[in-house]
Amino acid sequence: MSLKLKLIALAAVAGLLGACSTAEVAKLKVNGGAYEKGLHQGYIKLADAEYAEDDWPDGDIFVDRARAAAMGKPTGPEALSARKLKPKHAKPLGDARKRLMAALDAGSGKAHGALSAKAQVAFDCWMQEAEEDMQPRHIDACRNDFYGQMALLEGAMYKPATVKSAMPAPPAAPRKAAFTVYFGLDSAKVSKDGAAVVSQAVAFAKKNKASNIYVTGHTDRAGSRKYNEKLAMARASAVVKSLTGMKVKKGLIGTVVYGEDNLEVQTPDNKKEGRNRRVVISVLY
Repeated sequence: MSLKLKLIALAAVAGLLGACSTAEVAKLKVNGGAYEKGLHQGYIKLADAEYAEDDWPDGDIFVDRARAAAMGKPTGPEALSARKLKPKHAKPLGDARKRLMAALDAGSGKAHGALSAKAQVAFDCWMQEAEEDMQPRHIDACRNDFYGQMALLEGAMYKPATVKSAMPAPPAAPRKAAFTVYFGLDSAKVSKDGAAVVSQAVAFAKKNKASNIYVTGHTDRAGSRKYNEKLAMARASAVVKSLTGMKVKKGLIGTVVYGEDNLEVQTPDNKKEGRNRRVVISVLY
């Protein structure tokens, strides 16, 4: 057998082993709550993505984390020292990890398990892609997902405290203003009207010194669920590009993709509805 054929054969075997590994761990019964279940599902998805790119070491890492979560012994977010990161990635990732750990240390894993898991998986995805530093779009997608999930998590964590009158009042919950950009059928292009809405959101964010901005992508129910998830991501990405083009810092922006879930107007499956084809820009200030 030639060297080329041997390499092809080895790659095929590795692919089969990776597929078997994720399939086996995906079937495990999860011992835990929403946090453990979310980590289990999220890490399986990351492992499958890495195996599909022939990245066996990272695929194995994510499978091991999925297994640990299923056993009720979830790992925390990856340490920065575990990856060889360039300075341009190390600083924002370090700040992001501190932010995530602050939430987890405050008990978010139990109180808001699903959101905590999504934020942690997005962080580890960002870490892995940043170390490779080969696919800017993948880095941006994981980073934006992290910021979006963290904005949702921190918003859910806030609860006004009951305090004695002699004590200082708790800090006010972040206020939120929403701006909606609508899209044409099967389109991810920001229209002239949509660009005007983005401009309004940017002006508001700058005037009110926004603490975070998260962008949620939506579709109507026409088409398959998988296709709509991709279309919602494309729409959200188009709006993020418009925001950064207007000098909004990337570190302020998070992205959440709902696809055909969380409809503005409830409709039957495969129903076209213009008001559901949208991206919502939520400005926290």
